[in-house]
Amino acid sequence: MITVFSPEYEQGNQLKIAMAKRQELVDPLTIAVIDNSKPHAKELLTYVAEGLRDYLPVKEVIVHSKSSAGKPIDADEAEMLAARAHLIISGLGD
Repeated sequence: MITVFSPEYEQGNQLKIAMAKRQELVDPLTIAVIDNSKPHAKELLTYVAEGLRDYLPVKEVIVHSKSSAGKPIDADEAEMLAARAHLIISGLGD
């Protein structure tokens, strides 16, 4: 026996969905980019961060570079980035 579930919307199954509460934005915002040392990662992630200027009050974009893509940042680096930035953008994968 095979049971098939239909993904179509059913009238009686309405869920009440609400947006999560958001904190007030810090004005101005500092964004950190973690460059994982892969080709063009720094350029791409910095481009994304700079693009956020159209939507957020960005004061500064800082770049933190890792020595290799396979090496995670250590606890001290993570703490430093958390202290300096309000938003951190990192990439992974190819």
